[in-house]
Amino acid sequence: RREGSAERGRSSPPPRGETTSHAAGDRGRSGGGGDLLCRLTLVLGFLLPACRTRLYTNHWAVRIAGGLPEANRIASKYGYVNIGQIGTLKDYYHFYHSKTIKRSVLSSRGTHSFISMEPKVEWIQQQVVKRRIKRDYKPGGTQSTYFNDPKWPSMWYMHCSDNTHHCQSDMNIVGAWKRGYTGKNVVVTILDDGIERNHPDLMQNYDSQASFDVNGNDFDPMPRYDASNENKHGTRCAGEVAATANNSHCTVGIAFNAKIGGVRMLDGDVTDMVEAKSLSLNPQHIHIYSASWGPDDDGKTVDGPASLARQAFENGIRMGRRGLGSVFVWASGNGGRSRDHCSCDGYTNSIYTISISSTAESGKKPWYLEECASTLATTYSSGESYDRKIITTDLRQRCTDSHTGTSASAPMAAGIIALALEANPFLTWRDIQHIIVRTSRAGHLNANDWKTNAAGYKVSHLYGFGLMDAEAMVIEAEKWTTVPPQHVCVENTDRTIRPDSIVRSIYKATGCSDNPNHHVIYLEHVVVRITITHPRRGDLAIYLTSPSGTRSQLLANRLFDHSMEGFKNWEFMTTHCWSEKAAGDWILEICDTPSQLRNFKTPGSIFTWPISAI
Repeated sequence: RREGSAERGRSSPPPRGETTSHAAGDRGRSGGGGDLLCRLTLVLGFLLPACRTRLYTNHWAVRIAGGLPEANRIASKYGYVNIGQIGTLKDYYHFYHSKTIKRSVLSSRGTHSFISMEPKVEWIQQQVVKRRIKRDYKPGGTQSTYFNDPKWPSMWYMHCSDNTHHCQSDMNIVGAWKRGYTGKNVVVTILDDGIERNHPDLMQNYDSQASFDVNGNDFDPMPRYDASNENKHGTRCAGEVAATANNSHCTVGIAFNAKIGGVRMLDGDVTDMVEAKSLSLNPQHIHIYSASWGPDDDGKTVDGPASLARQAFENGIRMGRRGLGSVFVWASGNGGRSRDHCSCDGYTNSIYTISISSTAESGKKPWYLEECASTLATTYSSGESYDRKIITTDLRQRCTDSHTGTSASAPMAAGIIALALEANPFLTWRDIQHIIVRTSRAGHLNANDWKTNAAGYKVSHLYGFGLMDAEAMVIEAEKWTTVPPQHVCVENTDRTIRPDSIVRSIYKATGCSDNPNHHVIYLEHVVVRITITHPRRGDLAIYLTSPSGTRSQLLANRLFDHSMEGFKNWEFMTTHCWSEKAAGDWILEICDTPSQLRNFKTPGSIFTWPISAI
């Protein structure tokens, strides 16, 4: 578990006082000549024009005595289509005329207008376009959105309204809400230690079809209660995504109209099968799986999904969401204090997961942050002990203001992705990653390694492509064109590289240009599979430089990694070359910096490094 220290264009409305004139086409009126209404008003000596063009549609409201048969007869006689009764208004019918212009500044004339002479027609009116302004947003206030949930004013990562803290950069969640996106029709599930489905802030959005108890093998994901509230983690993550808004209780979720489920799978033995069952739960119903857990963040573990879980990932992206691909969001890890590196975590290092890092409110690097090239983007979480933390639902129907670590960041990202999926339900799993890359921003995030790759994207080993931007994502989603099919090009070196203090190997890649089915022109993920034998794994650092010159650190030295096992077909992944060209010289550097804990007489040896451009 990856909680911090304890655990892993709108135009203006009509001028006030303006009245609406009678609609042309009312029975008994000729309709007159020009329908351009123009008025000059003299107010305090200023001449103010107020001109507005009335737009007529090809729809009419008609009142006809005699019931539906008579309405249908008259409609047919004059070339109209009777769409039916207008709501519950008796004898009022909606008529449509396909041969009339859809929008016109002139009221309609023609043989069909003689309908008003029919004895049974008591009233007829050609419909005009009426301007209506939603009354949900008045710009200029310090807090543009108000909810009655008591914790809402303190949710600093959602909005800039607390005058006691300078809000440097938020994630524009309120901006996405203003555009009408709140997560409707999107289903998110939290893979964790259960979810308190009867929590007042979760019960309205709770989705039983997105829930299961893998540990207990039943359909109830309720957490197991104990004196220490050990199993609070899943409920906390769920509230960040979909806590109900405006119910006078606790907090507000980022996608507060999304459906939320939970899988209880961490409160027991976690096996490959447990993981696979969890990752493959109801993939045609669930859109987003959020996981805030992984192997030990102790700085010495190298571990990832085994065969069943790997298959669950692959099946999910191939067949989930009716072929669009399941979305897997993953917390990058909290091993910063142990000098851990998230490239040694096969979940965050996977091309199938969206690996999310954390930043403090100030934009400073949190103490628990792990750096690696596979991180895609960042959301907020806690920082130093004096920094504000994340507010969310808590066990026993309570709230907390102390949710921390990358555990808090991954569900935030899941909530933001839910907003984007509401904006465009047809986004593929790769579309979503592209949109995140395109819209995330460096902003005020402090890192000394920000660089701009050859495609123009700023990227960092701490934060990926930067802080997620919910409003930018929904705007991009609305107009997004699905990316072409994924091509995977695997190019093998198939040779042994002699050990030295620095090993440098150059591989000339073609991007599989000779095979149309695998030809990669522009990159997404680059995976390097490496086998190394070495007396002390933690002494190694690995770098990959793309043909465009972008240098990624695939592995950093790990102080506590004394293992003699090396790496066996371990997949290192970088996102830093996103949208760069694949063909050209790739440079792999392996730096061996012997520590005092190692026998210098035992050299390491490096075997093969096939590179996959995806």
